[in-house]
Amino acid sequence: MMGDGRVDMSGRVIVLCGPQGSGKGLVAGRAVERGIAVLSLGDVVRAQVAADGLEASAANVGSTALSMREEWGEAVVVERLLPMVHEALEATDVLIDGMRQPLEFDRLVEDFAEAEILSLEATDEARQAWLAGRGRGEDESGFGEREKREWAWGLAELMARARVTIVNNGSFDDLLKSADQAFDALGV
Repeated sequence: MMGDGRVDMSGRVIVLCGPQGSGKGLVAGRAVERGIAVLSLGDVVRAQVAADGLEASAANVGSTALSMREEWGEAVVVERLLPMVHEALEATDVLIDGMRQPLEFDRLVEDFAEAEILSLEATDEARQAWLAGRGRGEDESGFGEREKREWAWGLAELMARARVTIVNNGSFDDLLKSADQAFDALGV
């Protein structure tokens, strides 16, 4: 531990952010193939949905994310993920998938000063097509509603802070090549 309370570990922490359907899941899959541990903020919210005995619908995931933040503070989701990040860093680099808020990143760097952001961009049309074929309960409906919520959380500001941005306007193979280039640029 550093004198100011932050952790100095050999592993790197990379935050993956971007709007729904931009390709974060494919990039996270490529990270796993490269031996990087992937932890998801969305999984923290979905775990709370399950703990509350709710169906994993778009409405329930969205309302749970909001209610968690209202009840326990804006950084609650990343706070719940921190113990898993610390544990994973003992063995490898870590990619945190699905961060939406600058405040969450600011909380993360309190523990991991060298954390960096990798963002993904894609057109609305490409993202809607990807979501239609993904088959996750929360994707059933409400593209516009979810868009509004995630952008309101400050996603654009978080993406603007990225050290590396992938523009996903090509094929899956193009995205995977871009992911490899991004990981190389970030040193993971």
